[in-house]
Amino acid sequence: MTLFPFFEDIENKSFLIVGGGKVAKEKKDKLSLFTDKITVVAENTELTGVHVIKRKFKESDIDAADVVICASDDNELNSHIAALCRKKNIPVNVADNPSLCTFIFPALIKQGDLTVGIATAGKSPVYSAYIKKEFEKVIPDNTEKIIDELWLLKNQLKYTVPKQSERAKILKKKLSELFL
Repeated sequence: MTLFPFFEDIENKSFLIVGGGKVAKEKKDKLSLFTDKITVVAENTELTGVHVIKRKFKESDIDAADVVICASDDNELNSHIAALCRKKNIPVNVADNPSLCTFIFPALIKQGDLTVGIATAGKSPVYSAYIKKEFEKVIPDNTEKIIDELWLLKNQLKYTVPKQSERAKILKKKLSELFL
């Protein structure tokens, strides 16, 4: 699997999670950092904070979804849903089966507007999680303040400093001052 990390605007996207156990909860928790447009379809689940439909999956469930996550413990069902999604060009993630995925969930760090995704092409989520913990140690607590101040300065410089290379120097200097 060859993966390119890009960030996509999901503001108007709806997500479907099929399954209601521990893995579904992990996926829901990650998505919930970014959106509340999540529907879970599962016969048995204790998941909360999202729209939950307690019943078996129906093929028509994917019709309203922009992205589908298969997190059931039924491999046959997960494979079937992945095939349906591929046929309809709907991005799909199948937990613990990268070969059926069109995208994977990286290990995520989210602090305000800072988002870091760490992936190993689905080969070693445990290593991604380890690297995530190491990165979290070096990200300053005031990250949101740093981002906001740099954004404000960047917008001001657009009107006062014509050369991008000069703006970049000023922003780098400000960044180093914010870390003091």
